Amino acid sequence: MLSHHAHRPWFNYFLLFFGVLCIAWSAIFVKLAGISGFGSAFYRMAFGLVAILPLWLRFRKPITDWHGVKIALLCGIFFACDIALWNTSIMLTKASISTLLGNMAPVWVGFGAVFILKEHPGRIFWIGTAITLVGVAIVVGLDKLAATDFSFGNFLSIAASMFYGAYLLTTRKGRNTLDTFSFTLLSMVASTTALGLLCLFTRVPMWGFSAPTWWFLVALGVVPQMLGWLAINFALAYIKPTVASVTLLRQSILTAIFSIPVLGEFMSVREMIGALIALTGIYLVNTKR
Repeated sequence: MLSHHAHRPWFNYFLLFFGVLCIAWSAIFVKLAGISGFGSAFYRMAFGLVAILPLWLRFRKPITDWHGVKIALLCGIFFACDIALWNTSIMLTKASISTLLGNMAPVWVGFGAVFILKEHPGRIFWIGTAITLVGVAIVVGLDKLAATDFSFGNFLSIAASMFYGAYLLTTRKGRNTLDTFSFTLLSMVASTTALGLLCLFTRVPMWGFSAPTWWFLVALGVVPQMLGWLAINFALAYIKPTVASVTLLRQSILTAIFSIPVLGEFMSVREMIGALIALTGIYLVNTKR
């Protein structure tokens, strides 16, 4: 059934927009849950894994691409590092700012392509990168950068985007014939295992939460992780990467909009200007790539 609809362009774009709408709630659910970043990252993957397992059993294909399996597991570890840092950053800064800085991944993918894959992205990439960095500098505050008073939450968001860039770069170079359900499931198994070990090692609280907290954690695993990323991964197989990557940038805008009524978080004029400049730069990077 999925493959039948996947060849209809309108359905592909609907899936992509639906996925972006779902992942835009990621930072908000983390804030509402209110537990440690490592803990919310683990439950996001664990509940998402439980939710996707029945779909994988129903729609999976025989796994013959064992190189793809290794890539999926490696991607899962990169993604675990990404959301562990990102979820922690969300608790230290605004959800909208954390989401914006976490979307810098295309810039790091470009640098990886240059220095690791020996590709030549061209002048537009470097212009877009420069614009992105200027926008980020405005968002975090030029005065704070000059005084080396850089927010730890902002720093973690940028570090998280580097790991997500590694995830994207690895996926791009390594995934071949592994179907979307199997790739998503295997990467989530690796992420859940890595995050579980991290929580065990750091001894963060993992139970004794209130009922609303558990509901927000379940929503975090089902809405952004299972529904959101499954829809996006499926759509990416049929939509041009440039179009898809630009559409994904709307996550930052939607998160900022949703944060106003739900969290009562407002972006300052300076932050909004910096965000628009940064998104313009990321747009140029994505379009070129």
